[in-house]
Amino acid sequence: MATLGCLWNRPRLERLVDGALGPRMERMAASHTSRCAGCRDEVARLRRLQALVRGVESPVADPDWAGFWPAVRVRIAAEHPAPARDPWWLPFWKPVLAAALVLWPSAETTNAAIAAPVQVQDVSTTDPSRSVMVYSNPDDDVTVIWVFNPMEQDEQS
Repeated sequence: MATLGCLWNRPRLERLVDGALGPRMERMAASHTSRCAGCRDEVARLRRLQALVRGVESPVADPDWAGFWPAVRVRIAAEHPAPARDPWWLPFWKPVLAAALVLWPSAETTNAAIAAPVQVQDVSTTDPSRSVMVYSNPDDDVTVIWVFNPMEQDEQS
């Protein structure tokens, strides 16, 4: 017969078997299953099921990333950024935003609040196994260079 303890603990039995309950909830569920035959049978059934699933578990193959980065390079080189458009409400708030920027306490934070366009300058190398992506922001004189080499990742694994 199901009791209030059964109603409370039944949804937690799977996590109890997996070891995914916190210490307090685990003690409560384990205490209940030691007193309740129905919940104890359910825990035994879940443990048998877990053992069956682990017994037929097959290794997961590593994904093939060979065609991923060349496709990314081609897409970045082919796409042109969409022109930036002001939101419809911006003309109404420009005076408020201008006043807020003027009264802002630091000039550095004001410059950081205004986003400048970032452009991809180069995405190709002479080495076919490497990918290079260069992003720059000419307004802040910031350039980020990413070098991807799948061979180095394989050696580190």
